[in-house]
Amino acid sequence: MSLTLLEVLLIGAGTYLIRAGSLSLGSRVSWPSWAQAWMSFVTPAVLGALLGPLLVLPGGQAVPPLHNPTLLASLPTAVAAWKTRSLLWTVAVGVVCFALIRPLT
Repeated sequence: MSLTLLEVLLIGAGTYLIRAGSLSLGSRVSWPSWAQAWMSFVTPAVLGALLGPLLVLPGGQAVPPLHNPTLLASLPTAVAAWKTRSLLWTVAVGVVCFALIRPLT
């Protein structure tokens, strides 16, 4: 067995155990208030860490803000998400804005 295959299997097993453990224990464990408060910040932090570079550095290269259709389309999309709280409207506004802005940049 190659070392790479062994690494992939071990990482996969570790990931499975972490997820299965948290799913099976999550509903039965009463988390302390400090842990619940800490976990409430995880989702926005991960979302920001994933979306930030995609919006600011499309394709891994810095693009001036006025020539970045992804960044320009994200602004009205964020407003639509905040105002409507609807995934359908948010996606629709994002797609329409990107389709309209992309040819202009």
